[in-house]
Amino acid sequence: MGTQAQDADLPTPEAPLVLAGGESVNLAWSLPPKPKPDTVIIYRTLFGGANFVEVARVGASELRYVDDKVTLGKTYQYRIQIARGANTSAMSEASEITVGGTSRITFLGGANDRALFEIVMFRRGRRISAQFVTKPGDAVGDLAYVEDLDTIEDFRLGPSLQEITLGVAESRENVTNTLIGPDGEMITDLAGRPVKVEFEFPGATHEVAIATLKLADGKTMQLKEGETFKAE
Repeated sequence: MGTQAQDADLPTPEAPLVLAGGESVNLAWSLPPKPKPDTVIIYRTLFGGANFVEVARVGASELRYVDDKVTLGKTYQYRIQIARGANTSAMSEASEITVGGTSRITFLGGANDRALFEIVMFRRGRRISAQFVTKPGDAVGDLAYVEDLDTIEDFRLGPSLQEITLGVAESRENVTNTLIGPDGEMITDLAGRPVKVEFEFPGATHEVAIATLKLADGKTMQLKEGETFKAE
């Protein structure tokens, strides 16, 4: 906040919109029309941090900012503040974003008493992954050595495996046909291109494994083979 004084006439701005863009964060916001500010101040903290640190100041005519001083896999919170001269508004509410994506659990398949999961997460700016065989009643994931970091990492993100069942999945088949006129010639559009129609038909059915997960909040969810759950 520095030595600036808060101005009761400057309304508190709304929380900024934050979007992950590769290894940066894109921020956008809208400002109250009156009284017109001349500066927008952007603050950032790591998720769970108590102190928001100023990272940039931009003119009020700018409605966006790209923060590229962030670390892949870490979660940040952002707030903005508007200023007019030496006076500032109160800070906005915080917006939260994870850089580079969220942790994911993918169910790769299994049998009646075993399930295979792949877990992808971010630690110390690196994307890491590992596969785990899990029995019903056990947590999904475990401790695993990560060669890239030369550390033991905990891949347990909260969910546990409740049960594995078999279900039926139906494949779909797409067929594209070219339209033929009464004269046996292809029908074309104004540009001379053949007119085609696409149809979708049900295909063969097959068995598919279904894993029921119990989440940290006590709720349950199901994943079919190949499906992914965003864990954070």
